[in-house]
Amino acid sequence: MSESLVVIRTFGSLPQADEAQVELLNAGIYSLLLSDDTIQLNPRGELSDGIALAVHHRDADVAAAMLAPMAGT
Repeated sequence: MSESLVVIRTFGSLPQADEAQVELLNAGIYSLLLSDDTIQLNPRGELSDGIALAVHHRDADVAAAMLAPMAGT
């Protein structure tokens, strides 16, 4: 059975995306980091299109709530 993925957040840097992914994994929520194959950096050295964090649809609400405190980072 196939289950759809939902992007719950987009990050401007790989370290931020990695931190969020580890946080979710520690809670037993599996996720994928998705980005365009063409990486472009803005003048501050951040990814211009960002890195999307996707989870299974069934985990989306819990995962988004877990990452809400990271919104300011």
